[in-house]
Amino acid sequence: MSELHEKQNLNEEELSDIVELVDDTGRVLKFYHIATMDYKNEGYAFFQPAEEIEGAEEDEVIIFRLAEDDKGDEVLLPVEDEALLDEVYEEFVKMMEEEDDCDGDCDCCHHEDCEGKED
Repeated sequence: MSELHEKQNLNEEELSDIVELVDDTGRVLKFYHIATMDYKNEGYAFFQPAEEIEGAEEDEVIIFRLAEDDKGDEVLLPVEDEALLDEVYEEFVKMMEEEDDCDGDCDCCHHEDCEGKED
C-alpha cells in the first residue's frame, strides 16, 4: 500500500510541473515547464511537450520570452530571431550542465537545491 502511495505522490509531483498553454487557434497544449532563466536582461521560459503535439518532437525544447502585456500580466512570446534563439538555447545547455555537475556546494548554481546558491 505504501508503494502505491509513493508512486501516487510522484505522479502528483510530475503533474504539478505541467502547464497548459493556448496556441493561436485556441487549442490547449500541455507542456512540462523545465526551466526559467535570465539572459541579457530578458527572461526566458523553457518547455517540453507533455503530450504528442504535431510538429514537435517528444524531447524538443520550446523557448518563450517572458514579457508583460499592457495590463501588466505576464505573457509568453515566441522568439523569432534564430540567432537569439540559438544563444538562449546554448546558455540553457550551459546552465543545465552546471546543475548536473553541481555537488551542492558551489557559487555558480541557478537551482534552488544548492546550498551554495548565491543570493
